Amino acid sequence: MRNHGSEPVRAARASIALASLFIALGSYSSSAPAQTYVSLGYGGVTCTTWNSRKVIEGKTYEAWMLGFISSYNAYVFRGSNVVEGSDIDELRSWVDEYCKDHPQENFDSVVRLLIDEHAKKNTN
Repeated sequence: MRNHGSEPVRAARASIALASLFIALGSYSSSAPAQTYVSLGYGGVTCTTWNSRKVIEGKTYEAWMLGFISSYNAYVFRGSNVVEGSDIDELRSWVDEYCKDHPQENFDSVVRLLIDEHAKKNTN
């Protein structure tokens, strides 16, 4: 029987092989594309657009925001209304304040942040 090396050498080779496997798996999973979704309608407008809105446009953006929140309530939130206790004026003011500091942020992201902020308070 031939001696292929001492026990410490075999253990080191096994450790290197195991480490290589973890590196390979890690690089594989990190190169996988992130799950995304398509935001329809006004989700892609920027805060700059929100900030410069006129009355009719503003009502359209607000309707989109409320529809987004309603969809979140229907399909994700484990309660009845994630923004419970807030009226449209409060929601609009929150977006106004956020958009002043983040003019290039898209509306979809801002509304998701609004939802996250309220979900922390209103989780049942």
